Amino acid sequence: MDRVIAGLLIVIVGIVVLFWIGQMASLWITGISKIADDVEDYYYTSIPVDGEYSVEINLTDLESNEGKVLFDDGENQIYVREVLFRNENYELYFRSSGKFDFGGASLVSAIEHTRSEFGFTDYMRAEAEGTYNGKTFKIWTAGSSGLNYRDGDSFGFYLIPEEAEIELHLEKESVMTVTVSNLYTNLWVKK
Repeated sequence: MDRVIAGLLIVIVGIVVLFWIGQMASLWITGISKIADDVEDYYYTSIPVDGEYSVEINLTDLESNEGKVLFDDGENQIYVREVLFRNENYELYFRSSGKFDFGGASLVSAIEHTRSEFGFTDYMRAEAEGTYNGKTFKIWTAGSSGLNYRDGDSFGFYLIPEEAEIELHLEKESVMTVTVSNLYTNLWVKK
């Protein structure tokens, strides 16, 4: 009888361990989106981030910009993913990276990943300005993603707006400063 009980306990413990390993693997593979999708177990809130954050973009060596940090609070980071030149304009794309575990997740981004009665909605909240050769001007959104990465999202801006009448003189000045404000902290907390 003791062997039957011990065997049954081993089977139960084995099932629990396998279930836990499966949950860990699922969270590790899907990341923040798994937590964001779980409306039953996680509460969502968003908080505006105070301040303006700047990064200098070299327009003559586009690859040199990759990895430059716009924002870093020790747990969340926004850095330059890439800078492209296409269709006669420069496009700057950032990558937001947050943290997640079974207790919840956090992500600082230009995007507010909120819930609505129809599902999930991503709102581009950030505003951006470019400063080139002493002139400051508003720059416009080039694109954004949902929680497409395991630990975050991405968003981008066109660097030269048509209405700003900016003339580039890259041989004299190759650096543009991009300043982003109105970032949001997306928080998912275990209920």
